[in-house]
Amino acid sequence: KAQVLPAAPIRKYLDAPPALQGTAMDDPSDEKKCALKVCGGGCCLGWLIFFIILGSSVKYVNDRQQVVYIINGQRTVEQGPFTKIIWPSTRHEIRNAILLSQREYVVLLHERTQITRHEPGPRQVFMDAWEKKVEIKEKLVLQKREYVRLIHRISGFERVVGGPQILVPEPFEEWPFGIETSIVIGHTNAVLVENKTSGMKRLVTDKGMFVPAPYERILREKNAVLLEPLSYAVVKDHLTGQTRNEVGPQLLQVGPYEELLNVSTKWVLEKDSYLRLVDKQTGQERIVTGPTVVVPDYTETAPDGKQKAVYIDTLTAVKLENRTTGQQRLYETVGVFVPQPYERILEIMHKILVLPHQATVLRDIAGVQTLVTGSSGATAFFLPPFTTQMEFNWSAYTSPVLEDPVPKVLVKMIDLRAQKMFFQNEVRTSDNVRLKLEGTIFWQVQSNNIMQMVTSTADAPGDISQRARSGMIQQVGRLTLAQFMAGFNNLTQATYDAQASDTFYSDRGVSLQSLEITKFDSVDAETALVLQNIIKETTLRINELQKQESQNAVNAAKLTADIQLEQQRTELIQTQADNERLQKQFQGQSDGQKLVQAALAYISGLNTSVPNVTERVEMYKLQQTLKARQADTSSLAKGKAQIFMTPEDFNLNLGSTSV
Repeated sequence: KAQVLPAAPIRKYLDAPPALQGTAMDDPSDEKKCALKVCGGGCCLGWLIFFIILGSSVKYVNDRQQVVYIINGQRTVEQGPFTKIIWPSTRHEIRNAILLSQREYVVLLHERTQITRHEPGPRQVFMDAWEKKVEIKEKLVLQKREYVRLIHRISGFERVVGGPQILVPEPFEEWPFGIETSIVIGHTNAVLVENKTSGMKRLVTDKGMFVPAPYERILREKNAVLLEPLSYAVVKDHLTGQTRNEVGPQLLQVGPYEELLNVSTKWVLEKDSYLRLVDKQTGQERIVTGPTVVVPDYTETAPDGKQKAVYIDTLTAVKLENRTTGQQRLYETVGVFVPQPYERILEIMHKILVLPHQATVLRDIAGVQTLVTGSSGATAFFLPPFTTQMEFNWSAYTSPVLEDPVPKVLVKMIDLRAQKMFFQNEVRTSDNVRLKLEGTIFWQVQSNNIMQMVTSTADAPGDISQRARSGMIQQVGRLTLAQFMAGFNNLTQATYDAQASDTFYSDRGVSLQSLEITKFDSVDAETALVLQNIIKETTLRINELQKQESQNAVNAAKLTADIQLEQQRTELIQTQADNERLQKQFQGQSDGQKLVQAALAYISGLNTSVPNVTERVEMYKLQQTLKARQADTSSLAKGKAQIFMTPEDFNLNLGSTSV
């Protein structure tokens, strides 16, 4: 060691600056001092390093930590709390405990065995020596109506856990569908479930919350169908292929392999209704009559729906066709008629009424024509089966302004009375004046030649119109305009005579009654002006004559009115005189009656004092005479009148018995 110590001074010497190297080596005591210093410094440095390493090797492990020792490929773990010196040469790891809350759990993986385990909270978790933390997850919180389907990722094992609870899944368990809500089953719903292992379906109807079992899959929630009293449902079973009817009223819930095809309304049949039902599988028919409520079989349909029965009276019948034989028949029995199965109502027929002035033609299936007329009186009949009433499309000349081709009308009943048609035709006179004629043609179907008309023509009015107008053109073409104007009436008669003798009409079973021209006008403007002037002069003359006649009639009416007025005045005067006379008469009677009453009262009042009636009468006369004279005297005194008196007027009685 003595030989080793100088090495330090030598190193110091070598490291010293050149100026000091000679001085240091010259003094031996200094070398010792230097060696001592170097040796002391090295020892101090060693101890310093030792204490530093010792201080750093002291480990303070609390209760939330653990130490993992790794020695020769092995691992051991020591839990805290403790204080211990762990030399740096010892491989170790200090790990904190995993703190978990109430709703957390940790996933731990063993590095050697690769086994995973879950540790739930709330607590602090210490891992084993070979474990590592994979992740911290939230626990599954299930409410009362919730559940979760857990599937083991390795084994495929499945389990279903329902709430309410807080769930920690097992290792390798997954919940791909998440947290699901259970279905509350009541009276109107159910749950259709399929077992994934067997493939079978079942319908769960137990009341309450439904949580499926493992390996069960909810296909859907099925609501029950409320069937009203007048409703029914058609249900098909897909396992057996059978179809059935479910009749209301009920709350219908179909099975797991059943399908509700439709909900229909029952057929309510009244007393006068019926229903034809046809089986789609066999084709058989049946008739159901009311009053009843009908629920058809699931294979039956009602192609015609609810139908009303036919009321048959004396004027109504029904033509029927039997679909099995193809025969037709006429049903005429009075009452309510409902057809039998396989019978169809072709037509509700009414009696054909043929009046005395009508005729009709019938044609059967063989083409044989039959004439029915009312010549012997009105008749009514039903059209027999396989028989039709012939129809004719006749031209309708209902207005003179119509031009060919005129409208057609459908005629079933041939009118045997005289008929009228209008015509409008353009003609040309021999002096080349074009005129437009309008008129009427009266014609009639001959009752004894109706069948000849049917076989000879399809449009009798059209043939008559064309023929008559042709004859009119020929007659006008022989005359000049002046001759036409002068012999207008003769022209129509000549045309009619020529047409009436023509066999054209009789060959068609018709006859021409008359031909009349109601209006004519010129087609050319100049000729029309001349005709207008002629017509104007004629009209003016006629108007003057009618005006004079009207004036004469007015004067005569005025004279008659004056005479009647004077006669009425005479009657008025006579009536006034009669009324005045009657008034005076009644007034006199009234005054006389008053005088009589006064005289009677005066005379009766003197019965006691003057018993003699004659004397009482004389006294009354005297009183009246005095009143009259007093009135005369008063009148004379008031006015300028003069009085002339006879000697008899001075016959005064002064109380003496004689004069």
